[in-house]
Amino acid sequence: MVDALGEIHRVLAPGGTLVDARPDSRVPAYAERRGPRGFQRFGVVKTSRLEVANDRAADRAMARVVREGLFKRRRGSRFWHLVPFSSLAELRRYLSEHLRFVHRAKWVVDRATRKRYSNDPFVIRRGVRYELLEARHSTKASPDAL
Repeated sequence: MVDALGEIHRVLAPGGTLVDARPDSRVPAYAERRGPRGFQRFGVVKTSRLEVANDRAADRAMARVVREGLFKRRRGSRFWHLVPFSSLAELRRYLSEHLRFVHRAKWVVDRATRKRYSNDPFVIRRGVRYELLEARHSTKASPDAL
């Protein structure tokens, strides 16, 4: 990823903006029922170990290019992304095939409650981290420019 970030830096104009947006494995995702008055949490969905390791490697790559002075951090935050499903069965099918998440949610409601609302719309609410970075260029001529 460091090589890709270096290439992005090369093609961005000085002061150009890189938007880094990635799923945030630092916070769990939630399986929620969409009800008439909002969302009801039904379960917690963890990120798979492989994806947690990939996220940490990406974090280290971003920290490296900032430390090396290629980019300057401007601002960042988190927002919640909703992945909609028409039913609980569709949500479970998604989890069984998805590589980012573990294949089963840890349910926080009992089986009878899940069965009662199984045909209602559901969502997975997951965190997405974003950061705005400014490309920094030195005033010295780089060896590549000569």
